[in-house]
Amino acid sequence: MKKPLSMKKALEFMRRGSCLLRMNSNSNGPDGANFYVVPGGLIEPHTAKSLMRRSDVRGGKDGLWPDHDQTWRLG
Repeated sequence: MKKPLSMKKALEFMRRGSCLLRMNSNSNGPDGANFYVVPGGLIEPHTAKSLMRRSDVRGGKDGLWPDHDQTWRLG
């Protein structure tokens, strides 16, 4: 299994157009969610939450429920 991306590496990918993506599954992380930078790779939940809190990262308003994001982009 590949090592999760660092914050620095995740930001490098996002600066080149990658997005942060939340994927849900019964077998994933503690709350059923894993986070990926696509393309790029898996990131830790704490790294994803740090990225989401940045003022230059915007949610896609594309989740199943209103006001729930599933993707985030830089810029």
